[in-house]
Amino acid sequence: MASHLSRNKSKLALFIWVLALSFPPDVAAKQAKPSPRTRKSRPAVSNVRFTSGNSALKIPLEIDNNIILMRVRVNTSRPLKFIFDTGASYTCISAKRATELGLKTEGEATGTATGGAIRGTFVKGVSLSVPGAEVSNQLIFSLAFPDVPGFEFDGVIGYDFINEFVVEIDYLKKIMNLYNPRTYVYRGKGGVIPLLLAGRRTPLARTTIILNNGASLNAELEVDTGADGTLVINSPFVKKQGLVSAIADTTETGRRGAGGEQKALIGRVRTVRLGRFLFRQPPVVLALDPERSGAAEEGNGVIGGEIFRRFKVIIDYSRRRMILEPNKSFNDPYSLESGDE
Repeated sequence: MASHLSRNKSKLALFIWVLALSFPPDVAAKQAKPSPRTRKSRPAVSNVRFTSGNSALKIPLEIDNNIILMRVRVNTSRPLKFIFDTGASYTCISAKRATELGLKTEGEATGTATGGAIRGTFVKGVSLSVPGAEVSNQLIFSLAFPDVPGFEFDGVIGYDFINEFVVEIDYLKKIMNLYNPRTYVYRGKGGVIPLLLAGRRTPLARTTIILNNGASLNAELEVDTGADGTLVINSPFVKKQGLVSAIADTTETGRRGAGGEQKALIGRVRTVRLGRFLFRQPPVVLALDPERSGAAEEGNGVIGGEIFRRFKVIIDYSRRRMILEPNKSFNDPYSLESGDE
């Protein structure tokens, strides 16, 4: 992944954080699960179709500033560029592209993202396909993405797609493998990280942060492949733990999301522990605007791609776990900018 991109480009991930979307109650309920009567009368019908067997292998990826991009067909469209984002509660498509494809919007939807509120429309019954696999009957969110100089994308892959698979991301080889959760068996030696998913559409992982003064904090951080930096701590947790005064030598920075601008500070902590893995002196962003944080960002903050690029990452929502296998980038140094979206 390029580490010396322009400052505008390094803010990309926060443009597209869509962490909490709200659809009309009847739509959300129908999409989430069938009625009890339906479940008793016939077995659940899978929305997934593999071209061959129970997996889709070696799906090519682009990795740009720690952001994962993949080619996705929407219904019968040409391949479009989507960001793979575990921090997105729903799949999203740009309003411009939705219009071009003739997608029929069926009502308004609201949500929150980094920086504040967002508004768009929703589309039902969409099929999303990648080489070797297709997921049908998807509910997606259509909104106007802000322009990011030097970076173009058509949408964001979110929870409903990711939930259908065990997803293996190889950052170094720039490939993704998708597996049927019912037949998948892990035989590697990676570190298993439990994920908190009950009732949620984005995953949290328990972490331990050691400050430079030796104080230890336990935090539940969102696993967010759509964020390009190391860690971001949400403003309620920053205030509660007194992190502005506890983390010395911070500098002012800004975070720009789909909901607008947000003030922040950036500094370093002594260590961060995630499962058996220890990260030394990583940059950490401290969000400062309470009215533009918290509601949009679940848990105490997020872990981003500058951490995950150091591993082969396996995401398995069916077993509520993430598996991390260190790669040769594990001990790469952090630049201060790697925590600054």
